Amino acid sequence: MTERIFIYGVPGVGKTRLSKIFGKNFNMPVVEMDRIKRKARKGKTKDRFPFLYLGTCKAYCKFGGLNKENTIKGLIAVRLALRKAVADEAKKYTAAIFEGAFLDPYSLKRLGRPILLTTANEKRHRIQFLYHVDRLLDLKSSEFKSARMIQEYLTEEAKILNIEIVDNSTSVESVPFW
Repeated sequence: MTERIFIYGVPGVGKTRLSKIFGKNFNMPVVEMDRIKRKARKGKTKDRFPFLYLGTCKAYCKFGGLNKENTIKGLIAVRLALRKAVADEAKKYTAAIFEGAFLDPYSLKRLGRPILLTTANEKRHRIQFLYHVDRLLDLKSSEFKSARMIQEYLTEEAKILNIEIVDNSTSVESVPFW
């Protein structure tokens, strides 16, 4: 049986933690997709391939100021830049948990089971987001606002694609194992 589970969502919603819990409970390897992003950058410059280097919550800058349109354009540009690398990596496994902010549910539905992880509770999300900001993102910018805009977009997208949405407003330990 092939079972690839793709856990995606904006930074700070608990993707890594949930992936590790699933991996342990299902006895499956966990693949952090940021590792794939680093591999995809080899031999490529920031100038020619900016979306391999920008995070999903910062990519809007290439399209202008922080607004919903630019934020979603940035997300899509990062997804497109990494789509092939993600698919190639996924095909290496018959069963694994993949986690990343830039995973594209359109292309992943045929490879496995995408699950969108969200945190509807903005206060909790901000706390989780800021906990990781020192190693992931630039605190001086507007990445959290961008993350909230992207989460809204991802939620609507998941509903259209009939993708499972798991809200982590309480704790990932409360997520049922199905």
